[in-house]
Amino acid sequence: MDERKRRMQQKIQVVKQKNQRTNLMNLFPKHISSVIEKSELITSPELEKILNKVQEKWNYELHKVDFAIKYSDFRKEFSWEHEVIHYVQGIDMENKLVYLFFGVGDSPIFLVDGKWALMNFSILWEHIDHDDIWIISQDLSYGVLVSHYLGYLEHDPNPKEILYAITKWDQESKGFFHVM
Repeated sequence: MDERKRRMQQKIQVVKQKNQRTNLMNLFPKHISSVIEKSELITSPELEKILNKVQEKWNYELHKVDFAIKYSDFRKEFSWEHEVIHYVQGIDMENKLVYLFFGVGDSPIFLVDGKWALMNFSILWEHIDHDDIWIISQDLSYGVLVSHYLGYLEHDPNPKEILYAITKWDQESKGFFHVM
């Protein structure tokens, strides 16, 4: 009975993720939603495996208190949305399919062109109310994780007490990574 219950819960999760795809398509402008609609969709349990591999890459320390210090070469912090947009749109990425994951409830992972994701970052991010967005190569050799936290930067405090953090790595990154 436990296995049957687990499979049923997994099916429910997949339905929620597929419904979230529809919700996102309705949220985005037509030129964005048409790309999302045509993209390959990754749902549970594969979704959890991919997200776990990203966590594994960062030794399960992603989003932990000391992460910003330990991985400072890979992390940028900003107080304002326009700073995040400017930084992300300055990143170059290959014309290859990447994982696009939104930090909104029950989001699936979409396979989209990396350059497209970066070029449309501001629209995507604005329409999910500046929530988390992860853009990651399928082999995890490069990626951009945009997250937000409660807090502020002392040199430039946001009165909303929101801190935006970008974790970025690429194939040339030097530093400590868990071997896949």
